[in-house]
Amino acid sequence: MSPLPPDTVLPHVLAAVAEVFGASARPDDSFFSAGGDSVAAVWLADLLEERLDTEVEVSLVLSAASFTALAAELASGPAHSGTTAEKG
Repeated sequence: MSPLPPDTVLPHVLAAVAEVFGASARPDDSFFSAGGDSVAAVWLADLLEERLDTEVEVSLVLSAASFTALAAELASGPAHSGTTAEKG
């Protein structure tokens, strides 16, 4: 995946968050302040992989300071999405 502008990725992140949590979140909310847990992290990572066509590590979802920061990391491309190995 080539890098995408963060403002293009953020709407996808927020839409996926709304689907996972059943309510909208603010861009500056963190995963945990939105009520996240391990099951929600896996679900969110899977949704983002489908919508953005890139690998999304659960650890990235858990460690991002906010949904804006998560979008920025994802927009940076696979080298910055927490990916450590290519799918084989």
